[in-house]
Amino acid sequence: MNPSVKINYYDTFKCTADKCSLTCCQEWRIAVDEDTEKKWVGHQIKDDATNKALSLCGCLKKEDTGSIIELNEEKKCPFLNQDKLCKLVIGLGEDFLSKTCQTFPRQVKDFKDRQECSLTLCCPVVVDLISEQEPEMLQETLVWSSQEEAVLYEVREMMLRIMKNDAYTLTERMLMIFYSLLELLEVERLTIEKVKAVGSEKQLKPLIKAIRQMDFSIIDSILESNELFLDVVENYRKQGLYIEYLEPIAQIAEGIEEHYEDKQLLEKQAEFIKNLEAHEKLLKHYLIAEILGSSLLPESSLEDMVVAFEWLVLEYSVIRQVLFLKWLELEGSLPYEVIRDYLSVLSRVTGYDADDVYEFLEMSFEDIIWDWGYMAMVLGNLKI
Repeated sequence: MNPSVKINYYDTFKCTADKCSLTCCQEWRIAVDEDTEKKWVGHQIKDDATNKALSLCGCLKKEDTGSIIELNEEKKCPFLNQDKLCKLVIGLGEDFLSKTCQTFPRQVKDFKDRQECSLTLCCPVVVDLISEQEPEMLQETLVWSSQEEAVLYEVREMMLRIMKNDAYTLTERMLMIFYSLLELLEVERLTIEKVKAVGSEKQLKPLIKAIRQMDFSIIDSILESNELFLDVVENYRKQGLYIEYLEPIAQIAEGIEEHYEDKQLLEKQAEFIKNLEAHEKLLKHYLIAEILGSSLLPESSLEDMVVAFEWLVLEYSVIRQVLFLKWLELEGSLPYEVIRDYLSVLSRVTGYDADDVYEFLEMSFEDIIWDWGYMAMVLGNLKI
């Protein structure tokens, strides 16, 4: 059996149930596996709204990939009661929960040489956990049966080393990681030694010097991130999902060029970034957790890792823009609780699987692999 490798706060997680600020029982796809669906046949629970019996299987909706729970008019799971507790658990026991509900927010990935266990940031409790400690995988020395897997693991280690280096700003770290990944894509035969060389201080020093001498247009970065945000949330707005979180700031985004001149927008952005610096550690931990959880999947190639990192940068730029828009809405206020819940919401909104990520990038960009200039425009040279 392959060794199990866990994120350091994996066993610390505990669902807060009715105390949760952003329940996982509303506004997104809740899959029901075949075994659970068979168990549900013939079972009913009381519907509090109508005081009638509610068929479990009658709450399912068939899709090409399987069955999901059909949400009610309030976009909530029909098994969620008024106290934000699960009727299935109360009436029938936890064994009647689908695998999705039993495991969320846990993620388990089976590689050839190990099993990795992490927690998705779609849950606000997980964001609370990473606000307190830097994510890392707890593991013993791994024995590799595949050279390719060992090399890709080293690529992720390189990304983590750069992201954890506080000598650079967060945006500089992302730019350095992307440049290093592009360089590795050009290597004919990728080895652990080559990965270590590309990510070494000897290579990074001239790179960071060049980055710091570049001319960046913050206005272009703001407006591009604004468009990315509106693109990513378009379908959610059409479906009426996460309206409380997305609609007010989407309306600000749609009118941002009309309401703010460039100079005013730059002044607002500079003031916002100063406010956001108080949460730099949280954002750093967020990026580390995402690299650990999403950059390397079973059967990944180097190109897959580059695409996953592009998606992470897109996600981060959208998050940064969303927080800026929310800061504008709240007139200069940005409490931790607001940041936490938006990190969770945007993790759900951008939580595409690998195939959907490829499809989005193929439809939105000329090439699946971004050029350096576009990455620089999206991130800008902001500290955070």
